Amino acid sequence: MSTLPRLAWHGTMAAACVLLVAACGSGTGGSGTDGSGGRASGSGGAASGSGGAGTATGGQVGSGGTGGVAKGTGGVTSTGGTVATGGRVGTGGSVSTGGSGPAGTGGAHTSTGGQGGHLAGSGGDAGQAAGGSTQTGGTAGAGSGGQGGGAPASNCVGMTWPTADPTVKGPFAVTADKNVGPLAGVVPDPVYGDTQQRFNVYRPTNLAQSGYCHPILVWANGHTDNPEPNPPACVTGGGQYCGSYLMLMQQMASHGFVVIASLSTITSQGNPLPTIVGLDWLLQQAEDSTSPYYHHLDTAHIGAFGHSEGGLSTCKAASDPRISAISTVSGTTANPGIHGPALLFCGGMDTVVPCSNVMTTYASITNEPAMFVDNLASDHGGWLYQNGAKGPDIFGMTAWFRVHLMNDTANRKMFYGTSCTLCTDSRVQVMRNSYLTQ
Repeated sequence: MSTLPRLAWHGTMAAACVLLVAACGSGTGGSGTDGSGGRASGSGGAASGSGGAGTATGGQVGSGGTGGVAKGTGGVTSTGGTVATGGRVGTGGSVSTGGSGPAGTGGAHTSTGGQGGHLAGSGGDAGQAAGGSTQTGGTAGAGSGGQGGGAPASNCVGMTWPTADPTVKGPFAVTADKNVGPLAGVVPDPVYGDTQQRFNVYRPTNLAQSGYCHPILVWANGHTDNPEPNPPACVTGGGQYCGSYLMLMQQMASHGFVVIASLSTITSQGNPLPTIVGLDWLLQQAEDSTSPYYHHLDTAHIGAFGHSEGGLSTCKAASDPRISAISTVSGTTANPGIHGPALLFCGGMDTVVPCSNVMTTYASITNEPAMFVDNLASDHGGWLYQNGAKGPDIFGMTAWFRVHLMNDTANRKMFYGTSCTLCTDSRVQVMRNSYLTQ
């Protein structure tokens, strides 16, 4: 893509920021190309989380589950915003295990008990960001739907995942199931107007024959962006840049993950969030004998990730007890409901979402493994253009989810221990809490 369309897009989005009521989009222009590591077009807008949700009352865990009843802890009170009410009561839930592997392997913490009701309150919509500046904002509500159940039990039976190199594409050919699932997302949408959108699913082509149970990843776009171009509304050109993340979607699916990506371009808004609507649908498909996903998904291991406003959306969705690990790029908000490992990236040259905002969220995570990574040469969108899968954000997220959702212990050293591999990469500066340094 030439420099001129990117610059025109940047000017258009910067002027529009003042008018936005949720997280605003103001990507940075530039001429970075694949492998250059330079400034690239800014994909997605900035996350602005001013005013999180208020007191959230958690839903009760499912009644009638076997193997004991988990405690529903309810919501956590946060300041500002509106009151998010609890989740619906799930009935007949069975025991679910949310962990991955034995203690010490870097897997997500295990929670057992009946399935909880799914989310009803998503932590409040993003507050207004005036003039395109981004603030960390209020704390998202933590207790939408209750914390007792964890991820649903998986009915898939498959082989143990082998290790794989996260800095290259994985071994699976990739298929995209486009415009599937339910309509979701707040309207009017900045790109699609009053037309609600569905989802794309990026998955291994041989899902039915692979022999593995494939973990789920829930993706959230940056502001006014999509996982790939979706004509005629979501295109690149004429002052617009929409459809930035296809390389990332394909990277994750090639490593065996099934990625469900909302086509909404304001993923931090809605109750429930569009990403949660998509996850609900995909879990239903995993139990539908007519679905191509039937009993091929590891529904006990679910991660969420997102960029910019999508990072804000991901932090809000992290309250969902089914989500056991998260990663964000250039967009976060503090949420005491985060209950699994968190990998948070920022761009050292990002003027849209300063690293100090991401650092604030990192510092708030004290009871789970958390890592803060400053990609020194990246601006708001440049992380997508640092030599593909060899870019630190891309291989970092790939390895993070392999460790925590596939129990890939060989890649654990990238994050855990006294001298983690990612810590020695000269392109980044890293901070880790004690859960990772021990």
